[in-house]
Amino acid sequence: MPLKLTLKPDEKVLIGTAVISNAGQKAEIVIQNTVPVLREKDIITEEKADTIAKKIYFMVLNMYVDTKNEREYHNIYFKLVDELFKNSSSPEIMAYIMETSQKILEGDHYQALKICKKLLNYEAELLTNVTE
Repeated sequence: MPLKLTLKPDEKVLIGTAVISNAGQKAEIVIQNTVPVLREKDIITEEKADTIAKKIYFMVLNMYVDTKNEREYHNIYFKLVDELFKNSSSPEIMAYIMETSQKILEGDHYQALKICKKLLNYEAELLTNVTE
């Protein structure tokens, strides 16, 4: 089933391993085959992965777009999860990680990213409450 994307001016999207940038006005793109697709707002770079949750998200993102090296990302992911569990016993965090891990094991990395995004939001909320 084709995927139709509408891009705003200057918006970027990752399609497969290519970054596409809309140079003009609003544009519509139809993707005819199954490839990883992420909007710019859903991408975290390695440089911006400055918290444990962001590092975990970055690993899941890599699993999604770079299936050839998925096993390497799994190893790093599970080390990061172990580190997170050592530093937090929050039931919410554990639930997000369990759901994310289940989706990874099922091979559904896009859904794993969506769940992991909730972990990012939860972490941001915790960090905001700590600094207030």
